[in-house]
Amino acid sequence: MGANGVRETIRRNWLDVIIALGILAVALAVYNATLTPSLSYKSPDGNELATIPYTLGLAHSPGYPLYTWLGKLFTFIPIGDVAHRMNLMSAVLGAAGAALLYAIVRLITGNRLASAFAALLFAFSRTFWSQCVIAEVYAPNAFMLALSVWLLLKWAKGTEAFFLAFAFVYGLSLGTHLSNLAFAPAFALFVLLVDWRIVKRPWALLGGAAMFALGCLQFLWLPYKAATLNDPLMLRHAPTTLEGIYRYTLGAFPEFKFAFPLPAIPDRIVLYLHLLRQQFGLMGILLGLYGMWEMLFRDTRKFYLFITMYLAHVIFFVQYRAFDIDVFFVPAHLVYAIFIGCGACRLMGYIRELGRESKGRLWQTVLNAGVALLLCLTIVEEVRANWEANDCSRDTAIGDFYRNAFEMLPQGSVLIGRGGVFGYDMFYWRLVYNLRPDVIMPMLERPRPSPQELAGREVYTTQRFAPGGRRAGPWAPPPGLLDPDAWYVPILVGQSSPGVGRRELVLYRVNEEPPRLVVETAHPQHVVGKRLGGLELVGYDLDRLEVEPGGRFRLTLYWRVLRPE
Repeated sequence: MGANGVRETIRRNWLDVIIALGILAVALAVYNATLTPSLSYKSPDGNELATIPYTLGLAHSPGYPLYTWLGKLFTFIPIGDVAHRMNLMSAVLGAAGAALLYAIVRLITGNRLASAFAALLFAFSRTFWSQCVIAEVYAPNAFMLALSVWLLLKWAKGTEAFFLAFAFVYGLSLGTHLSNLAFAPAFALFVLLVDWRIVKRPWALLGGAAMFALGCLQFLWLPYKAATLNDPLMLRHAPTTLEGIYRYTLGAFPEFKFAFPLPAIPDRIVLYLHLLRQQFGLMGILLGLYGMWEMLFRDTRKFYLFITMYLAHVIFFVQYRAFDIDVFFVPAHLVYAIFIGCGACRLMGYIRELGRESKGRLWQTVLNAGVALLLCLTIVEEVRANWEANDCSRDTAIGDFYRNAFEMLPQGSVLIGRGGVFGYDMFYWRLVYNLRPDVIMPMLERPRPSPQELAGREVYTTQRFAPGGRRAGPWAPPPGLLDPDAWYVPILVGQSSPGVGRRELVLYRVNEEPPRLVVETAHPQHVVGKRLGGLELVGYDLDRLEVEPGGRFRLTLYWRVLRPE
């Protein structure tokens, strides 16, 4: 389709274009109002995904090349810091995905109100909204998946060029999440149901395969950028050989796949149903089931497309072991929202028929207005119910902590934190802004630093070491790097940041000698005199009563050990 064809399509469907843009604008406004200002712990790997696009490096498995390139474009937007721009990419592409969902349901049902309802219900569902305010792959992936489905449905209406566009975009979508490959059987089935004679047109099949392969060429980025990896877990299967590329992509995280025995599957299904109800409520679930039923008999080919997509995705991730499993179901929620739109359309159709059978136009108008009001109130209530859970607009904990930490570190000191994918809350400041280049970060330079690198330097860390020098996970500093018997003196305590694991933000100074903790006399500024078990809080010193956002204050507590009575 050329430029003239695109203009003609827009001219014929100008109202749909306006509605889709309106959905995009409304969703983006809400996402922007709740957007995370910078880095966040809301996602376990979000800080890495906020950094890698700027450096054009290689993210953790399976690499996410398309996400990296799109993110690089957003880093040029002169708004906030780089992490904020990556969060903004999730908001923009998430809102665009909701607009495309409107276009998909509109193609299927022809009903604008039902289509807008389904799009907004999905846009403001709890999990999807949560992914639109942080740097993560799930909102961009929803956009790429929705675009793939929309192009496929446009092809089904008889425009051959859309098939090639679909194949290319679908190949590209693997660069936002490789699990999209599970939709291939559903797409192939739909193509055969719409035009089985395509098997007699080898050039059409070869053209589609070539465009899909062209989209998949993005994974050449993996061996090209493999040298930038510093994650010990990822380096076990560095993508520098064919076997390494396979283990970094399709073969990644085998311990997470099909991880539950058969007796545990009913519980996992119950968990999924709970998550589905959390997204759409009981009314949404019932509308979706009704939409499935109606689509089965009224548009069988599309039913098989969407039900196969839905079941393939749910069955795979029901058996997937991850502590943040809710985000993996976002594509399934998108497909279910299509069923909801179809169910809402048919329900509105029956109400219209009821209105025609009633006496007078007034009653029909009242029924239609009542349905429209009910759908609008449902969206408003969803926004109200999910706002607090997804409002990250005040989450500045990481930025506040590290700005103060870097100010406090002495010249030429050493700063040790977690490594690999979970170390980017610290690495971000060096890789993006080259902050304090004099401070040595051993976990950034190499995955297994040696104690010799610390010799003769003041050492600081954000990690509490396990007893006996044991290593607390593959991303923790290696055993022997620091003396577990040393004194770890907290000198900066940040605000606890909400998110996965609720990371504590504490900067410790590592001392060989114990700090001076006992004084002969104390004259605290503020006297308390409160007994707490065998201790008495005598009082405290506070160097300031007012602190600017992101600032710090010094608090000294005076304790007295009480003698047993």
